[in-house]
Amino acid sequence: QFPYALEALGTARANEAIDVTAKVSNTVTAIRFRDGQAVRRGAVLVELDGAQASADLAQAQAALVESKSQYARSVELFGTKALSQAQLDQIEATLKANTARVAAAEARLSDTIIRAPFDGHVGLRRVSVGGLVNPGQVITTLDDTSRIKVDFSVPETLVAALRPGLAMRALTTAYPDRQFEGTVASVDTRVDTVSRAVRVRAIVPNGEGLLKPGMVLTVRIVESSMEAL
Repeated sequence: QFPYALEALGTARANEAIDVTAKVSNTVTAIRFRDGQAVRRGAVLVELDGAQASADLAQAQAALVESKSQYARSVELFGTKALSQAQLDQIEATLKANTARVAAAEARLSDTIIRAPFDGHVGLRRVSVGGLVNPGQVITTLDDTSRIKVDFSVPETLVAALRPGLAMRALTTAYPDRQFEGTVASVDTRVDTVSRAVRVRAIVPNGEGLLKPGMVLTVRIVESSMEAL
């Protein structure tokens, strides 16, 4: 008997990774993070000019208060037959429209505050206070590297030897004396018709933060022993 081992080259990827962008064109009024800082989910990263959005919200709220008051009076008048059903329906429709306007104004105001959607580390900032940002423009990056995903390819002839939960080890030239332990998380459902290989993803704990997204890793999976001459 001898242990069946599989080796492949893999690429390290963050557990979660995004480019932090703005939804609207606006001016940066405050930057609430430092390059490379660890942030928690919900932490404010950037503030945009919210003066116009705040004014729109105040106007919409005032209209909503007036609509609620008018609707309450209209219900009383409808009860005394002094108001028709059609008139009451129209006032109710106006109330609903103003409610929707408040919700839309609140959403626009919320868009002026950019928050971290998950725990992680921000990258280098690419904007300055007073600068104009546009939708899709990268402000910074956010990566959760508490765990690293390692993607690698395996020939289709070896697919039968793979299954989630298999132990694996990863090596990198950046830390030649370290071995990083992990497990196979999933095997792709398709085989590439050109390379005749299947993609495999393993998860490696990265509490020390040594592994970085983009690193090339040598992956070694040791399967149970098999009979052979």
